[in-house]
Amino acid sequence: MADMMGGFFGLELPEYGNFPYSEGACCAYVNSGRAALECLLRQKPLPDALWVPRFICDTVLQAPARLGIPVKRYGCTEQLHPLLPEVGEKDLVLLVNYFGLTSEAVAAAVAQLPGRCVMDATTALYCPPLPGVPTFYSPRKFCGVADGGVAHAPAPLKCLPEATDQSTARSHFLLERLENGAEAALPASEAAEAALAAPPRRMSRLTRSLLRSIDFATAAEVRLANYRVLHQALREINHLQLPEPPAHAPMCYPLVSGIPGLRDTLIEAGIALPLYWPEVIEATEADSAENRLARRLLPLPLDQRYAKTDIERLIRLILG
Repeated sequence: MADMMGGFFGLELPEYGNFPYSEGACCAYVNSGRAALECLLRQKPLPDALWVPRFICDTVLQAPARLGIPVKRYGCTEQLHPLLPEVGEKDLVLLVNYFGLTSEAVAAAVAQLPGRCVMDATTALYCPPLPGVPTFYSPRKFCGVADGGVAHAPAPLKCLPEATDQSTARSHFLLERLENGAEAALPASEAAEAALAAPPRRMSRLTRSLLRSIDFATAAEVRLANYRVLHQALREINHLQLPEPPAHAPMCYPLVSGIPGLRDTLIEAGIALPLYWPEVIEATEADSAENRLARRLLPLPLDQRYAKTDIERLIRLILG
């Protein structure tokens, strides 16, 4: 039904229309990244097993669990490169492009396992799919939306959900943060996160509108510029060997350093540093690469909200 003409006003959003992925036969907009994975897994006969890296958020396990696909785990190096397992002919391997900065490593892995990979690009929004590799994205990690996911496949997608999601209630934290700050909005943000466990639906009208209102091209330029400033200052203390420059705009600047107490120092200074991922610490041995990464990796913010002066302040907090 067409909307009413006239009357009260709603949100007035600009129309940039430069979200990196256009909806079409091979690209579907759904309600979350994990829903996008589920849609991709339904494309072909279900695999005998899905190999999932140990260094990953457990929410990715919801899709194979819902479909009854057995999950096997494999490891990574301390440089976030996959340690490929012996894979059965009917198995599928989930590869992760961590923060949009491990493109070369995952491309090499895909070359070793042609036709048997699916790409988790939930932290790599700006990295386009590799040829022939089903890929899923999570825009909310890069911009102000409460939900949404993108499923991108080499062939036309089928088995897509018919129902459309509703985002109004879970989007409250976006307005709350704008009005009252991040701390006040945190409970609503966590509630919105928990709601993403819902079965796949089409992306809501609200999220679609919000995505059209974001200038993703300018955001990418800011991210790359901030990355260059951070890497120039921190590469000598960073145990991760990061690309300079990266081919595509990253999610964050992952720092692994030997500076004691640095996480606490930055948090006390008002820097949000999510732990990627607490469940990894609990599920892996203390001397494993995945455990060390989960404990030590600091995802420094570099996104479009921050100017060079903000990044320079962050650097001073780290280097003293």
